[in-house]
Amino acid sequence: SNLSIGEPDFNTPRHVKDAAVAAINEGKSDFYTPATGILELREAIAKFINDDCNTEFSKENVAVAAGGKMALFAIAQTILDPGDEVLIPLPYWVSYGEQVKLVGGVPKFVKANNETHKVTVKELEEMRTEKTVAVIVNSPQNPSGLIYTKEELEAIGNWAVEHDIYLVADDMYSKLVYNGNKFVSLMELSPSIRQNTILVNGFSKAYAMTGWRLGYVLANKTFTAAMNKIHQYIIMSAPTAAQYGAIDA
Repeated sequence: SNLSIGEPDFNTPRHVKDAAVAAINEGKSDFYTPATGILELREAIAKFINDDCNTEFSKENVAVAAGGKMALFAIAQTILDPGDEVLIPLPYWVSYGEQVKLVGGVPKFVKANNETHKVTVKELEEMRTEKTVAVIVNSPQNPSGLIYTKEELEAIGNWAVEHDIYLVADDMYSKLVYNGNKFVSLMELSPSIRQNTILVNGFSKAYAMTGWRLGYVLANKTFTAAMNKIHQYIIMSAPTAAQYGAIDA
């Protein structure tokens, strides 16, 4: 795999391709879908997260986007006003900071702990101000590959809840974990942490679908509804054929 651009070293599974081709041949891909995505896909995503995280989300918690990058940009547009700050742990994926700036926000880059090479509550608290709205938690991290433990995530999550800060959880690499390491999502933690978490994931990495442009957001229903109002004016919907393919992923 190539972590610099996030390109897996395998191809999209054949059954996913076949499902997309069938949707094209059956005329299903000729039209817009709802802005939040095809109903069956949103239900499948909710079930996928529920099975992984022991949660009880429904399709109303899910919004499908044209890639994880578009999902992150829609989140930024939903939660940030000009001058609002977002904490971004170093090292970071290059798009995080630029997307924050594009909507008038201020990226604040947080230097990692020298021993663990991860940020802790100590480093985050030193950078927090009254304008801090969110922190981006990317685990496994691009480009370092670092994975945050359950205990590390709980500490960050509880700190965010205490200060009413959104946790933007970029879990895009959650299925690319090796050498006996274990991935833990913020969505697996306490109900209060879950309520503050906006999860971003997609199909690009786990299913080698980088060219299909398909990601999603999962969060509390109030946030998802608010984001949908913005998302529908950015892009009507994610590519229809890609959505039908992803149902079978």
